[in-house]
Amino acid sequence: MFEPGFDQAAGLRAEAPTVGAGLVPVASPAQPARAYEWLCTLAATLSGQGRAVVIVDATANESISRDTRDGAHLGLLRALQDPSIANLERAADGADWLVMPGAQGLRTLGETAQAAGAQAAVSRLLAPFASGVLVLLFAPAFDLAGLLPGLGARALVPVIEQPQSSIDAYGAVKLLHTAGLAPVLAPLASGAPASLQVVVNTVVDTAQRHLGLSLDSWPAASWARRVQAGAIERPRKALNDNNGYHGLVPGGWQAGRASATPTLWS
Repeated sequence: MFEPGFDQAAGLRAEAPTVGAGLVPVASPAQPARAYEWLCTLAATLSGQGRAVVIVDATANESISRDTRDGAHLGLLRALQDPSIANLERAADGADWLVMPGAQGLRTLGETAQAAGAQAAVSRLLAPFASGVLVLLFAPAFDLAGLLPGLGARALVPVIEQPQSSIDAYGAVKLLHTAGLAPVLAPLASGAPASLQVVVNTVVDTAQRHLGLSLDSWPAASWARRVQAGAIERPRKALNDNNGYHGLVPGGWQAGRASATPTLWS
């Protein structure tokens, strides 16, 4: 350790950083069931590339059952409240990805964001999940705007071949943009690509005209790559936080599930 250019922390710096859980906000349309095919397409693409995927469906209410502890039936609210529920990653029934209802949990996280800011809400949301998991938060744009204001992060807006789609998509874009997020259109063509492109063009033109916003539109083939690159990560505590040597002591920000979840709102 006395060699030139090396010190006691050299080994720690040389280690590959652990990939934490990431959050991908997805705006649900007025009729969420219409976007489930879209949501499953995204999850399947990510899963096919080796990423563990969890869908938190904030358009569905959690069960009050306490029979299981894997998060699937209990939903997001219980996972937030019970520190023993940790490292959630795969569905217990062998499904390709875990799906958790999350309407009540999202409301709780909205209170966290209002009281302590979006970063605290993101940290609390991602705390129950294992490293490397991508959490697709499927929720109304209004709720996403309240949870993640000012982060500037990408938020996906599904565009599907439905008459209501242009209205839903533009409404979501307006809410997300106003809240300081970066909405991006994600069209999924299932039968008539030309008609879907008309919907996309309508939303893009309307956003440019009324919001002065140049919208990106991601083709389905690029979703997995772009989503992984733009996922919101749990904030890391600064190295000069006076929490031990480089913050690497029990009780630090990354020390574990219990310390990562603020107890004030539990």
